[in-house]
Amino acid sequence: MAQKNEKILPPGLAVGIAAMGLVFDLNMPLGVAGGIPYVALVMLGLWASRREQVLYLAIFATILTFVGYYLSPPGGVAWVVFTNRMLALFAIWATAMVIYNYAKLMDNQRKMASAVEQSSVGIIITDTNGVIEYANPKVSHISGYSQAEVVGQGPRIFKSDLTADETYENLWETVLAGDEWQGELINKNKDGDYYWEELQVFPIRGRTGRVKNFVAIMEDISERKKNEEKLIAAIQVAENANEAKSSFLANMSHEFRTPLNAILGFSETIKMQILGPMGNDKYTQYIDHIHGSAVHLGKLVEEILDLSKIEAGIQEIDEKEIIVTELLQSCLALVNEQSRSAKIRINTHVDPALPLLFADERMIKQVILNLLSNAIKFSKKGNEVILKSFLSEGGQLMIEVSDTGIGISRDDYEKVFAIFGQAENIFTRSHDGAGLGLPISRRLVELHSGTLELESEFGEGTTVTLAFPPDRAVTTSREGLQSEG
Repeated sequence: MAQKNEKILPPGLAVGIAAMGLVFDLNMPLGVAGGIPYVALVMLGLWASRREQVLYLAIFATILTFVGYYLSPPGGVAWVVFTNRMLALFAIWATAMVIYNYAKLMDNQRKMASAVEQSSVGIIITDTNGVIEYANPKVSHISGYSQAEVVGQGPRIFKSDLTADETYENLWETVLAGDEWQGELINKNKDGDYYWEELQVFPIRGRTGRVKNFVAIMEDISERKKNEEKLIAAIQVAENANEAKSSFLANMSHEFRTPLNAILGFSETIKMQILGPMGNDKYTQYIDHIHGSAVHLGKLVEEILDLSKIEAGIQEIDEKEIIVTELLQSCLALVNEQSRSAKIRINTHVDPALPLLFADERMIKQVILNLLSNAIKFSKKGNEVILKSFLSEGGQLMIEVSDTGIGISRDDYEKVFAIFGQAENIFTRSHDGAGLGLPISRRLVELHSGTLELESEFGEGTTVTLAFPPDRAVTTSREGLQSEG
């Protein structure tokens, strides 16, 4: 069955031409090349659906040539008659081969055209001036321009301001010299959106070797570029994490070794009674140092355990309604000795009409204590720390801790909140701490759907703000509602 667009050989026309040719041949003297009209029969092959039909027509025409020879009335010179018949056969088969090869060429051309039309990459053909003569459908898919909009235009229609002019200049210099160019560009589609494109341009030469056209093969690689960027970012994150982890472990080793050395040293002094028999006041002082070092070690272990629970997603939240003013007073009482020793004054500004906070009291207390402790630790003697709590215009319950201490450079914000960030990289070693306080605090607040934001200027001070969403600011007791239900 012939395909929809195939040429169909009209059988009636073939029979008619064959009959007319035979009648003409029979009525011509044998000395005349009467077989020549059969060439018209062969030329019907131009309408054949398959090129093999051209050969069938040529065979049919050959048979008719011999039939005409035998049925024609006698006469003529034998060698002339024979020569004329041979010339007729030559004309028939020469025409057949030309049409056969032409049909073969057209078949190949149709296949190539179909392949180009259905190609998964964009294909453009231009003249030597760069004017587009052909663009396949994929070009429209990539650029958003229709084929009619592209043909007659120059490649500048796709040009963006994100690709250096030197790149385009190098492209044209290369192809005009008759060489192939390959590279990546950022082009712009019809809607003005940018996209990455892998482009290959090469010349097409004529029989004389001169360049007659250029062919450009384009492929949209935007998705690949995005994946490459994600991969690079992931590798960078992994490298940073590995580096930070190594730094963290080195710092933790120091943090554990310092109190352990103190415990071992003081306990050995007491055990050996180096300062004399038990009862010496120095021993009591050493015991205090041992206790302080043990407490410090306990805090380090607790921070690491908290961190591991948060990272593993197994941290349990025991939520209840908290009276914020009482929570803040409790925190202030716990840091009172630290602030007094450091000669730091703590001023409070707390809205007395604050609603209750629905949260895990232990977690929020841990966060506030960490912020107050940091503020005291990094403030100079005689300075003040300010503790505020209020309700924002949007209904968020805010807790704010400000100091006028050493501050943090904006470039170091990410390091401060990195899980394995090391305090030593940001603060001087005169301040103790494993550098886990802020990362843990932020994650504890985030467990309550809140935020912990940092505003700081190096040498000026720091303000840390906790913001809890309105649905955690309780104006009506949830416990009361539950008991009524």
